[in-house]
Amino acid sequence: MSERLNMLIDNKALQVQDNPVLQGNFAPVDIENSFDQLEVIGSIPENLQGTLLRTGPNPVAPGPNHHWFTGDAMLHAIHLSNGQAKSYRNRWVRTKALAEKTGLPAATGGSQVELMIQSSGNVNVIGHGGRVLALPEVGLPYEMDRQLETKGLFDYEGKLAGNMTAHPKVDGRTGEMLFFGYEMFAPFLRYHQASACGELLKSIDIDLPAGVMMHDFGVTETRVVFMDLPVVFDLALVEKGFSFPFQWLDTHQARLGILNRSSDSDTVQWIDIEPCYVFHPLNSYDDGDKIVMDVVRYKKMMTAPGDDDYEQGSSLVRWIIDPVAGTVTTTVLSDIDLEFPRVNPKVECYPHQYGYALKTGGVHGFSDLLKFDLEAGTTQTYRVGDNCAGGEPVFVASSNGEAEDDGYLLSVIYNGDTQLSELHIIDAQDFEAKPLGIVKLNARVPFGFHGNFLAG
Repeated sequence: MSERLNMLIDNKALQVQDNPVLQGNFAPVDIENSFDQLEVIGSIPENLQGTLLRTGPNPVAPGPNHHWFTGDAMLHAIHLSNGQAKSYRNRWVRTKALAEKTGLPAATGGSQVELMIQSSGNVNVIGHGGRVLALPEVGLPYEMDRQLETKGLFDYEGKLAGNMTAHPKVDGRTGEMLFFGYEMFAPFLRYHQASACGELLKSIDIDLPAGVMMHDFGVTETRVVFMDLPVVFDLALVEKGFSFPFQWLDTHQARLGILNRSSDSDTVQWIDIEPCYVFHPLNSYDDGDKIVMDVVRYKKMMTAPGDDDYEQGSSLVRWIIDPVAGTVTTTVLSDIDLEFPRVNPKVECYPHQYGYALKTGGVHGFSDLLKFDLEAGTTQTYRVGDNCAGGEPVFVASSNGEAEDDGYLLSVIYNGDTQLSELHIIDAQDFEAKPLGIVKLNARVPFGFHGNFLAG
């Protein structure tokens, strides 16, 4: 049964607030939908079998200093099978905070560990070790089922202390998952490794000079790379009522930290770099003793409370990290403003030729999709339409394909003319052509962050 929260989410009221992340397709929706047998324009490849999961903020009763990163989590699931779009559904993650605001029952299963900052599960959703996990920026993940029902907080049977990053890395060959959690107070960083079957194997506390917003990191076959960058926790912002209390600090030295995956030590080699901020790497890999790390880099970020400074623009750059020489060299691969970079999951932690991303800007804040051939130095563009906005591209490898780009890009597209969303299925090897199929979702999916495809 769909549940509507008309009294708590009044989109018309939200629109008049002077907050861009409560307007347009950033605005929350007020209903949980379940639609079956969706209309498809074109066709869905028969070997595309599974569910696209996505999450993002869908705030209930946001405050005056609402930040996009802090809205209540809403998950979306689009199930594809046998050449058909079987269903679309969306559900709020049943957190304690949501229950207090809405009266909807909170999940009772799993761990109920209370942290200083309550978890939401609004940044990423992954499948690993037979579990579906909705991941926050700060806090513990929520375990979900494939129907998007909330099971409860998940902490690896009490073994996971502290927070879990929204961006774990799953080794494309071994299936191991590597992740971290950053903290507001010492210890500021904890690193973890889990087996392919979802058992937590080890955790390491790592000293930092301050609590930084370490959103993501790099992982290669043999090493991990932490990004200690100058966006720093500021307790004074908490006291002033800001929901996301991080701000740029000029005096904080930007640096990269290298740790061997096989190590049980907290010894990290740190190398200073020029000040910058990175939300997302594209991918990282070993090149002999060196590390190649492709990232979406900003010159600065969050220079004022509540201001993400996206207008400064981003670029796709390659860091060549030389631990022997203690140096990092930087090459600009593309100066197009972009975000949400992805690769074929099979090459995660290993050399890649292709990368995919979402172009930022346009009338809605996001626009077209991009494909980079980093060996040829070429860029292709998938045009979403003049009054449309793309979403993060998710690569799904063809079941019998061997080439790195043999597969499909899935992207949830907002159509500004209809004010509804669609799923576009794109042939990754024929990227600039018309989509193979368009699935009409019969609903608006607000702009979110990340998602993944679960086969089966």
